[in-house]
Amino acid sequence: MRYQRVVQTKELKSTISLVLLSVLATGIFLLYSSSVLSAYSENHVLSGKNYKHHTPQFDYLHLDREVNDMRKANKTKYQMFREGVSSYFRDDYTEAINILLPLAQMGQASSQFYIALMYDQGHGVIKNHKIAADWYKRAAKQGHLDAQYNLGIAFASGQGVSYSIKKAIFWWKKAATKGSVDAQYNLGMVYTTGKGIEPNASLAVKWWEKASYNGDAAAQFNLGVVYINGGKGVNQNLCKASKLWTISAEQGFDRAKSALRMLKSMKRYHNSCWGVTARKN
Repeated sequence: MRYQRVVQTKELKSTISLVLLSVLATGIFLLYSSSVLSAYSENHVLSGKNYKHHTPQFDYLHLDREVNDMRKANKTKYQMFREGVSSYFRDDYTEAINILLPLAQMGQASSQFYIALMYDQGHGVIKNHKIAADWYKRAAKQGHLDAQYNLGIAFASGQGVSYSIKKAIFWWKKAATKGSVDAQYNLGMVYTTGKGIEPNASLAVKWWEKASYNGDAAAQFNLGVVYINGGKGVNQNLCKASKLWTISAEQGFDRAKSALRMLKSMKRYHNSCWGVTARKN
């Protein structure tokens, strides 16, 4: 299961959730999730649940977009925020705390998010997931996308808050509707596995379709598996699976490449879809 916490860092970590494919003698494809729980760049597995933290690349274009309203409203606060975030990325966390904490206490959501990150990571302060979750919640309630996503992570892992997959879903849905691909992916996985909720193939397809449309190779692969197996509310469709795996494979997703090779070796696929595709070409 790919639960990822957004952690701002200087480098882009491009690792994505690995989804394992198993083929039974009957030709049925089974989906398993095997991903990496990266706690701020260190990988491990926790209590049988798989998590991974996402580390997007920092850039000032993203920063400017994130605090656009603040820049218009108060130029001085915006400049302070930039200085605080710059200190954060220079690993000068003491200076970052000194600049960003007053802004966070005044209610500035982006500053609240960075304060939460520092408590989450133990940068410049003693690591405290409870305090981190509190700051994430403050920013999330103001609509901060990454805070909403990370708050979902907190509830899904029980770090700093009581474990609640339903509350994780609540915050992931807010982030997902704003375009968070990782939130869309996680919702698809939660509705597929049914951990803490009733499994719902239709909802899994809904969220993985959104993530697939946004270019997530793992979501494209998983969605293909759903169409291969079919199920409640989802009709089996080998051709859709093939198209999704082709797109995923073109992005270099090895599991999709292997799945395509095995799918094309299946007689029923060859007759129902591959032959049609070949004629179109």
